[in-house]
Amino acid sequence: MSALAGERAGDGPRAVVLLHGLLGCSRNLATLARGLAARDRSLGVVALDLTGHGDSPPLPPDADSATLARDVLATARGLGLAGPLTLVGHSLGGRVALRAARLEPAAVGAVTLLDIAPGPSWGDGVAAILEILTSAPATFASRGAARAHLVGGGLAPPLAEWLLLNLAPAGEGYRWRVDREALAALHARTAGEDLWPAVEGARAYAVRCVRGAAGFVRAADAGRLEAAGCPVTTIDGAGHLLHVERPREVLEAVIAGLLPP
Repeated sequence: MSALAGERAGDGPRAVVLLHGLLGCSRNLATLARGLAARDRSLGVVALDLTGHGDSPPLPPDADSATLARDVLATARGLGLAGPLTLVGHSLGGRVALRAARLEPAAVGAVTLLDIAPGPSWGDGVAAILEILTSAPATFASRGAARAHLVGGGLAPPLAEWLLLNLAPAGEGYRWRVDREALAALHARTAGEDLWPAVEGARAYAVRCVRGAAGFVRAADAGRLEAAGCPVTTIDGAGHLLHVERPREVLEAVIAGLLPP
């Protein structure tokens, strides 16, 4: 198991662990982390780089969501975070949170899913994004050149800008700091996983979902979540990157879903 990189906001005793999505990193959730810590001084918020992302160790061969979940739980223990943990996960991070709750239900008190459903074939359009990313050159002379390449391949400028967080300085240019092929393989293995038993089965931990009205969680999935006792909050005017597009509304929804001290 690997110790994960991350950043902390607040030093309260109630542990909240934020998990980003595929191709992301802890910086994607920095605004949410700071907002949570500022709103509730009892919280100790840790945003982690999932395995194979950001500054965390690379993905091992055949890694899946269970691999990432075990690393999250081991890192939380290594940091001395007192359980039960509250896990808040965007996209892939939400699925990793559900997997962690299934692996060690006593270690998890609550899971908040940010625009992700438990079913297979999640992430419309992710495969196409990965194809553009994996076919991109290994190095670029500048961030502007990388941005132009991604946008020229068909990605929206905000999405291209988000992906550029995966670039690192290298000599006089930039290189990808993640193994793009390994992440594509991870997506291929996790896209078909059915995690509905983590929500619909017997569980002691709470599950909530915050979805963008134009995001990945369809109305049918929202209804199924609510039928399983998982409250769903819909953020109007937001898509899949809801915490970027509507940060205040997402902060309020996550705060409202925290378990009482």
